[in-house]
Amino acid sequence: MSEATVWSDLPGELLDHIANGLFSKVELLRFRSICKTFRSAVDSDKNFLDHLKRNRRRLLSPYSSGKTCSLSPAAFYRVVLSSYPDKGWLIKLQDAYVSSQKQLLSPLSRFSIKSSGKTLDLLEFTVSEIHQSYDVEYLYYNSTRASFNFARVVLAEDFVFIVDNYKKIWLCNSNESDSHWVRIMDEEVKLFSDIVFHKGYMYALDLTGAVWWISLSEFGIFQFGPSSTPMDYCDIDECKDKRFVEYCGDLCIVHRFSRKFRIKRVDIDMTVGFKVYKMDEELVEYVEVKSLGDKAFVMATDSCFSVLAREYYGCLENSIYFTEQNNVKVFKLGDGSITNMVDSSFQSCFQMLIPPLV
Repeated sequence: MSEATVWSDLPGELLDHIANGLFSKVELLRFRSICKTFRSAVDSDKNFLDHLKRNRRRLLSPYSSGKTCSLSPAAFYRVVLSSYPDKGWLIKLQDAYVSSQKQLLSPLSRFSIKSSGKTLDLLEFTVSEIHQSYDVEYLYYNSTRASFNFARVVLAEDFVFIVDNYKKIWLCNSNESDSHWVRIMDEEVKLFSDIVFHKGYMYALDLTGAVWWISLSEFGIFQFGPSSTPMDYCDIDECKDKRFVEYCGDLCIVHRFSRKFRIKRVDIDMTVGFKVYKMDEELVEYVEVKSLGDKAFVMATDSCFSVLAREYYGCLENSIYFTEQNNVKVFKLGDGSITNMVDSSFQSCFQMLIPPLV
């Protein structure tokens, strides 16, 4: 039987790496109070360089009609009561333009949440960053900013990759103000639904569900794995969207499908389900993931990721949280049902999205 690791025996390099991911000076104080080794390994006036680099706004080269644009980061955080850290809430924050304060966003979209005037007391709550997302904005009328509403924006090293509204991939160097946007495509495949930076590599997902690898040195694109993911939707009308999600270390592909419903004499596409696939390395093909186990997927408009359901209030295992027409919904893989947040009788399963500071 292997011996348990003593906290004070952890190497200084690892402690410094952990400290770089902390959210605030209060968390740093808690970290340094664990033991003498932790205090000596990390300075009390440490700057959060990694956090600042990921979350800083960057001016980008003009995109589309010469509009000045910038990279707008946001981050997802798990917020827990320091006295009860087992369960928490999911929030999304970004830096405000005109002050050093944080702006609270709707977790599944980029819409701002009106401030209630409450403050987040970091002595009462513990905040941990769990995921990063990005948007590209442009200068609009009267010095305001608006989003391009790209399908996806990813930062890989200093390169900004986007999937635009026409399903084309573009990139530019965020460190070079005169860097032009360059299109990434293959001779045969030119349109894509998603991109992701996974374990140091950039991947793209085309409209058939095939995965492509993008070289960060030459910016060439090469097919990676099978030519497509299964499309056996039976009586489903349309595969509405395909997205990457990191799940248990694997890169999964999520198909979102819809049907047309006639509501008040208008035909509206409504999501009716999801299917999840991952690569079977032995069979060299994509296989359907029937259950997410104790995990849940968060399908935000600007990013997709998985969470451990039991760590969040009301979060349902084996489910997918998503937004549609400004409504938050949850799809249960077990029975294929969809619950809408506006239905007050099911509020408990959305509790993780309603922190006490709202």
